[in-house]
Amino acid sequence: MQNGIKMNPPNAGVNPLIYPIVIFAGSLVITMILLTYAVSSITVAIRKRRAQAVKDWQERGVQFVLGPVQANFLNEPRSFGVGGNGTLVLSDTAIHFAQVAPEREIIIPLKDIERAFLLKRFNGRRGARPFLIIQRKIGDLTGFQLDASEKWAGTINRIVGAVEDLSQVVQSASYELQTG
Repeated sequence: MQNGIKMNPPNAGVNPLIYPIVIFAGSLVITMILLTYAVSSITVAIRKRRAQAVKDWQERGVQFVLGPVQANFLNEPRSFGVGGNGTLVLSDTAIHFAQVAPEREIIIPLKDIERAFLLKRFNGRRGARPFLIIQRKIGDLTGFQLDASEKWAGTINRIVGAVEDLSQVVQSASYELQTG
């Protein structure tokens, strides 16, 4: 009591757990706002990179046979690097892939391609969709995961003159068993 007035402690009637809960909730809201901003910024940057790649190809006179489509790139052995997301185009002379990060373009001339085929597993990864595998004449394999990979494989094989037969399917299956 002070001067005849009963003083309550400053935190009387407040649950001591309320402060950590409020701090946690506030931190969570701030984190979600920052995360949303970061994802939005990255998405915009990816869209700009893809649009720029298509514009660059068109300015260079690349004639699109298939694409542009969003694709994930994988390589074995790693002569072009590990892989990444980007935009894929099949032209009348090459396969063009514009990787988003790091920003680079990979070009595989059609004259260097032996055949294209599909695998359910490639380079240690399994996908819901089959991987489009490009086998170059020097023997290395490059994989792309994209929608309609069957259409891409058929079109590439037709352009490069590869014959699709049962032995290719067996070779594809044996490669999958060896690596997986």
